[in-house]
Order: sequence, then structure tokens, then C-alpha cells
Amino acid sequence: MMLIKPSLIAGSERRFKQAEFSPDALNRKLGDGPIEMTVEKMRLRQRQLLAETRDVQAAEIGLERIIQGNDLDSINYLAKGAAAARSVCRIQLRDTKSNLLGYGSGFLIGPGLLLTNHHVFGRPTDAANSIADFNYELDASGQERVPVRFGFEPGRFFYTNDRLDFSVVAVAPTSLSRHEELEDWGWLPLSGAPGKADPGEYLTIIQHPSGQMKQVCVRENKLLKYVGDFLWYNTDTTAGSSGSPAFNRFWQVVALHHSGVPRKNAQGRTLTKDGKVWKPSMDESSIDWIANEGIRTSAIVADLKVAVSSHPLIRPVLDEMDPPGRHEIERPSPSPGAATPYGANVWVEQTVDGTSLVVPIRVPLPIFRKEIPLAPTAPLPSPAGGHGNGRAPNGGMDGGKRNGGTPLIAPPTGLLPHISARNGLPMEAVHIDQSTLKSRPGYKANFLGTGKFSVPLPKIPAALKSRIAMLKGRSRQSELKYFNYSVVMNKERRLAFFSCVNIDGSKQQDVGKREGDSWLRDPRIDEDAQIGDEFYRKQATFEADRSKNPFDRGHLVRRLDATWGDTVAAAKQHGDDSFHFTNCSPQFFSFNQGKQLWAGLEDYTRDVLLEGEEKGIVMNGPVFDGPDAQESDLPNPAGRPHKDPSFGGVQIPKYFWKILIRRNEDDDALKAAAFLMSQRKQVMEIDRIQEADMLERMSEEDVSVFQVSIADLTKLTKLDFGNLADADSHEATSVGPRRIESYEDIRI
Repeated sequence: MMLIKPSLIAGSERRFKQAEFSPDALNRKLGDGPIEMTVEKMRLRQRQLLAETRDVQAAEIGLERIIQGNDLDSINYLAKGAAAARSVCRIQLRDTKSNLLGYGSGFLIGPGLLLTNHHVFGRPTDAANSIADFNYELDASGQERVPVRFGFEPGRFFYTNDRLDFSVVAVAPTSLSRHEELEDWGWLPLSGAPGKADPGEYLTIIQHPSGQMKQVCVRENKLLKYVGDFLWYNTDTTAGSSGSPAFNRFWQVVALHHSGVPRKNAQGRTLTKDGKVWKPSMDESSIDWIANEGIRTSAIVADLKVAVSSHPLIRPVLDEMDPPGRHEIERPSPSPGAATPYGANVWVEQTVDGTSLVVPIRVPLPIFRKEIPLAPTAPLPSPAGGHGNGRAPNGGMDGGKRNGGTPLIAPPTGLLPHISARNGLPMEAVHIDQSTLKSRPGYKANFLGTGKFSVPLPKIPAALKSRIAMLKGRSRQSELKYFNYSVVMNKERRLAFFSCVNIDGSKQQDVGKREGDSWLRDPRIDEDAQIGDEFYRKQATFEADRSKNPFDRGHLVRRLDATWGDTVAAAKQHGDDSFHFTNCSPQFFSFNQGKQLWAGLEDYTRDVLLEGEEKGIVMNGPVFDGPDAQESDLPNPAGRPHKDPSFGGVQIPKYFWKILIRRNEDDDALKAAAFLMSQRKQVMEIDRIQEADMLERMSEEDVSVFQVSIADLTKLTKLDFGNLADADSHEATSVGPRRIESYEDIRI
């Protein structure tokens, strides 16, 4: 299945409200033609059709049919569609241990490059062990074709844009079986020209819904409206369709499908197709969608031109290079004979009655629906010819290896997301006006309410007060106030004691993508009380060797959490303010599953707040010199302090903590949940590991995440969290600390 974040749906809903239209009413108004076009628009479409068909008469006929809503097409429409379908694949989403997490769709857009959604591949590690299944479909006789599987190579190319919800990743040139070449599957050229379809036209979606075999959705895909970089249409796309291409009638890609607007009840809660209330833990296929949203191809191309146009792998995409043999289907077969059961999507059959062009295409007709249980994924053959299933012979995981052999897909070298929008390509620079620092409002204790709902900043005990960094000229003031959050620094460790942020789900704004990191020291405290770029250093954009600097600048308060306000401009200003070194902690550059879960805790909370337009609070920080867990990942809260290991003159915390707080509407009470992340295995011996072995040793280990009681967190951090102990969800205190291995384990 494919889980879709409520925040993604919330973004679609905001744009839907701004567009101000009713899908049903607009659908009726548009009807089935004729489509109204200005003379200028008709000339534009005719030029586009001429470029596509390379035939003046065909372009004129095509334009007339578009305007009149005529469904009549040449027979080669099906052949061209079958050729386009070859480049569409199912994506098996697999974690770092090659466990299957779900499915998505994607399609090739140039030599060795695939396009899918950001919410499918948000980071290079999301793609590293995942698999692209081409040919996962039925042939003309209803028999299953043999899937051809390719691995991904994000270390060679990876670029992502969260605002436009798309990612481009490199695909291995040869299949996992080493018998097929990727170029044989062609690709779908992307045209940066806008207006490749008009409202009222029907689109075609080729997809792998819920990870099922390839399907095509026709006749219900009416384009309704353009809204900026997005477009709206009716269609039957379901789970697994994330990352599917939407085509016009000439098989040009006009959009990348990604989300939609769900039907809601009177209380504003998302409904499933059977009328029940949908929950974030459910699959997206269960949602009752009323309209679907796609990202315009022209917007994707424009972003790629600005961000990565100089990269040699992206140039063929921007040049709209034709795939080899794209028009091969129109040539006569050199040796017409018996049909090949597997292989090419189109072939010629010779019978006594004549020669026939066989075009395998599956068209679901809306007669009735039936839930079809998915068969388990066939195991991949091991290099030695065996059949592994991602587990060791005893049923346990073997480090992502099959039958004790090599990993399912060998980790690509240089997994650094050096092409990612997250990693320093300056497109929309972070801007911080430090001349107004004194007027920052900071964290609000009464954000959730007064009295019992007030949540003050944690208190630092008297024994640690000598370590607090005070503001210059203000010996009694330690709180560094920023937009929507505050920080108190430990001047000895040069890291924050804590960083606390207010989050308002009703005022979240879509401020676009942030490209490039521009971190600043806070001039209100001494410079030597903060860790700056002298430790992190600036990495070259394409640098792959991180042995001398394995740590990135990691946010405590995340930019997304602080990015809210009454206007888009204000929200961007607030989010940019999170780029102060006081709000920074050393973070190992290679994200792994445990750290994704750690970030997912806040994603989980933020999604809930966005959906209900609620308010919430997130507190977090490091544990300084926490007890050593020895054989366990979780330290004894009452254990003796154990000095944190050092790297580059900086002590690296073994543990980080986080508290998520919200006001529960059901019983009108404060609710809080505490979590601890252990990276002890990664950093404990970093000061004794030889440089040559350091990255390998650190990358092999995974962080661990636990839900703990706030009372235990108080013992570990020595901080006083006030009334939060009474607001603890007690999910941890009743049964002891709980390991978090998936989002389903979170209890808030």
C-alpha cells in the first residue's frame, strides 16, 4: 500500500479552496465539447500538435477533434499508448534492510532517469534499496508478463522538490538479472511548453494502483482547471498511483499525479469510500476523492532548468531528446510470425486471415468493483540462483541480505544527496534580518491556553546554571527568542539545552522550496558559545568524501514547524529564522531508517495539527553526558553520567529527546508524549575509529527510537518540565519504555 501524509492532502485542499470551484458543477459546465478557445490559443495548440505529429493534416484534424470533443482517433493511438506505457513502472518501496514498505508508480523521462513523487522518494536512502518493476502487466491473452526489475542509483543522481512534490532519481543501466538494458524501455520526453491540454479535454492515466499490474484509466479523466503550477482533473486514480503520468490525447505528459481533495463530513473529517472516518494510518486508496491534483509538467521542467540544468544527466531531459526507437512501432516487423508471449508490448501476428497488429492494453470498465487481494511479491532470485525473501533462513533479518548473501541491492557509492534541493543549490536563499532580533516574540507559554494549559519553558536546575549562556549585557536573561520558537544555550557544550516551538496548523503557509543553507551565529550571545561552520565546514556540491566531515547541520526546531503566520511572506520569514546555529546540532549526513522515524514523529504530529487546524508544541534537545547503555540502546535514567565522545573538538551527544504536546478536544486536557533517540552505536567510539573505517562503521549502525515517560526524561536531562509529567500519555510509564519501529507504534 501507499500511505499519504495528511499534510500533503492539506496542501491540495488549500489550493483547492483558493481555486474556488466545484468539480461536479465545472464538469457539467464543460460537458463533452465544444471547447472554447481563443484564436491565439488555437494557434498555440496547432503548433504543438504539428511538433508532435510532424504532419500538417494530422495536426489540423487533431485540433478540430479537441475543440469539438470528438473521441475519434487513428488506430495508431493505441499503438502509441502501448509504446508510452513501456516507460511506466511499479516502484517497490523498500527500507535499508530491503523490507517491503509499499508501492508507488514512476516513469522514465530521459536516459537513466526516472520521475516520481517527493512523497514516494523524499531522500536518496528512500530509493537506495527500492526496485523499479517494468513489464508488470498482462499480455493480450491475459497472461502475466515476466517483470523486469531495475535498481536505483541515487548516488549518481538525485534531485527532489517538496513543494512541487516530485523527485528525479537515476536508475541502474542494467536489470538486476543482468539480462536487460534500461534503454530498451525508452522514456517519455517532458515538454516545458505550457497549455498542452485545455479544460474539458480528457486525460489518460497509466498507473499501478495499489501496486497492482499496470492499468490505464480512460474517459473519466476530464481536465477541469489550471491553478498555478498545478491542475485538477477527475479520474479513478488510487493508491499506488502516486507518481503516475497523466497524458493528453497525443500521449504527451501533461502532469505528474500526486494527491487530491477528499470528501469530508460535517465535522471536517476525511471520509473513506464506505463513509467512515479516514485515519493517517490507512491506505490512500480508501479515501473518497472528489477531485485529483497533478503537478504540471511545465512547472517541473522550469524547476529542473533553474536547479540542475548544468548536470550532464539532466541535459537530455531538458533537450526533450527522443528515446531510441520511439517510432519503431510504426515500422513493419522484419519477420512477422508467431506472437512472443513475453517481451515487446506490441507485435505483429500472422494468421490465415491476414496480418494483425497486437496492442496489449487493459481498459477497466466501470461495470462493478471488486476488491482483489494482492498476491505476495515473487521473491527475487539470489545471485547464486536461489530464491531469497529478504530474511535470513531462521526468519530474522540478516542485515538486508538474502540467505546470508549480498544485499538485495548493493548500496550505491557516494550516497550523499549532492544533487538534492536539500543540499545547497541556491535557488531561493534563506534570508534573516538580524537587525530586528531584539523584537522577536519567541515561544509563547500560553499558546495552548492559560492556567492548566500553560506550558512554560523547561527549567534548568541550579547545579547547571553556571553553564547557561546569558545574553550580552543582560546577565539574568538566557532565552533567545526567535519567530515562533525559543532556545536556551549550554555555553560549555555550545549546543542548546532545549529548543521549543509553537505550531499553529491553521496558519501554515506554502512558502515554496528552500534551496541552500545559510546559517548564522546569534550576535546576542558570545560567539564561542556556539558551534559554527568552523566545525561543520561547507561541503562542495558534488563532494562524495565525507570522512573528514561526516556531520551536517541538523535543525532542532525544524523549518517546517516554524513556517506559519498570517501571510506567506511572514511564514517564510519565520521559517528562515530557524537557520541560526543556536538551533543546530551535529547530524550524521547519511539518513537511515531510525532517523527517518525520528523526523517522522514530528511529521506525524504536524500532520494531525494541519488536518484539524489545531495548535501544538514541540520541545527537543540533546541529553548531555547521558548514562552509557552498554549492551542496550536505552540508558538507565538513574544511571551514572558517561562522557559523550568527541569529534573535531566537539562532544557529540549520544541521545536526543523530544516532547510532543497538544490540547485534546475530547476531554479538554493537555496531552504530552516523550521520545528518546539513541545514536550511541553510531558515535560511541568515534574518537577511537580510524578515519578510513569511520564512515563505514557509522553507516552500518542504525539509531534507535523509544517512547519514554516524561518522568524518566527528567532524570536523564535534569530539566524540570513542570506540569507535563501530569499530562504524559502514560503509554510508556505503564509498560516501561517502548521501542518505536514504525509509525504505527507511536502513541500520542
